[in-house]
Amino acid sequence: MNELNKDQKALIERFGHMLKGMGGSGAMGKILGYLILSDPPHRSFEEIQSDLKLSKGSVSNTLKIMELQGIVEYFTVQGDRKRYFKLAVMNREFMLARQISETDRFISIMQDSILLRNPGNEEYENELRKYVDMYQLLKMKILEVIKEMK
Repeated sequence: MNELNKDQKALIERFGHMLKGMGGSGAMGKILGYLILSDPPHRSFEEIQSDLKLSKGSVSNTLKIMELQGIVEYFTVQGDRKRYFKLAVMNREFMLARQISETDRFISIMQDSILLRNPGNEEYENELRKYVDMYQLLKMKILEVIKEMK
């Protein structure tokens, strides 16, 4: 990628802060933002590391996590030993399905927790049930989105 301009750097930082605020890593957010802005839409490991000024270990670990989560994928070019990373934009249904699976797990654990609680605080237990209901609604809405996208 050519030298990043001031606005691009600021946007990449915003991605980093956003993901960090969501419990992820700043490096993941920066790599995500960087790959979105990249044209052509792929970058080598070395370009990611150099342009974002991240450590080799941070880039390596973050790309592994992003690959496992279906966010990025890589390819190689014959005769070139480098790996090139790009957003796995075709994986959107996979990512939504994964979200449903994680939401199901959360709902199940919350329901078990409500059952195992010592009874006595009905107001609190009702709030916990509302929390579970909210996640069940979220799951239904995600399924509706997937159906609409097809």
